[in-house]
Amino acid sequence: MMKIGSIEWFEKLNEMTKFPSYFAFYLLQKDDTKSIAVKIVESKAKDADGIKYGALTPTLALLLTGSSIALIDVSNVNDANEYYKKIKTLTDKWDIEVIDEKDMVV
Repeated sequence: MMKIGSIEWFEKLNEMTKFPSYFAFYLLQKDDTKSIAVKIVESKAKDADGIKYGALTPTLALLLTGSSIALIDVSNVNDANEYYKKIKTLTDKWDIEVIDEKDMVV
């Protein structure tokens, strides 16, 4: 099991993700379970305010989870450390316990 924030986790994140990128962060809730889902936003916008709404809509996979979905943040993230800090900030703010990679959808 890969621990979030571990060296292995950072290596996998850097392998899977091109930085800098815009990310949309969603709060998913089903019954009493909350989680964070993340989508890379394809946009040529110079800042998050310039991103068109259509680029922020949740993916079909997220919509099919049966969860309530709320867009909670859109950020331009420059590197894996900044991504990690953003995830930690959002999970603390929304009172989500993140244990391992299965708790985060990327």
